[in-house]
Amino acid sequence: MPTKVPHNCFPCSKVGNDEAKLKSCWDSKLCPARRHYHRNRGKLSLERKAKRLGSSNIVEIAVNIPTGFAASVIFYRERQDAPVHAIAAEVWQSDQGKVLMVQPMHCLGLFPAQVVEVMVEILKACSSELGVEITKFANKVELHPSQCPILDCPINSTKYV
Repeated sequence: MPTKVPHNCFPCSKVGNDEAKLKSCWDSKLCPARRHYHRNRGKLSLERKAKRLGSSNIVEIAVNIPTGFAASVIFYRERQDAPVHAIAAEVWQSDQGKVLMVQPMHCLGLFPAQVVEVMVEILKACSSELGVEITKFANKVELHPSQCPILDCPINSTKYV
């Protein structure tokens, strides 16, 4: 197991040569090599690893990743077991970012089964708009109803779109 480096060698590697030579711990036989190692240890470690793995055999290739669509549903509710205040959705394309957004709509008074129907309708609308079949939401985002961006929201009457 390697021996521990004295606690002052690493900070000393960051200062200039003249300042390091003025320190009381300076040893002209050990310090230059230690300072060089601490300043360059990341690069030196990578070089050692490359030698160990035989980097000359490594071949780099480029792979074309197919573009895909992912739909995210956004629920505005206080807790996961609370009724849904509002619902929105976004569709993201792997190479372009957000390509479609469904504006938030209130779900006040809707039963859970009706909220599921709304989610199915959102998926159908997104699929027809993009010309690609989206069958399910890739992830869901939970936001508090106080973040609801809908105008005339009964909870946040001061918000704007």
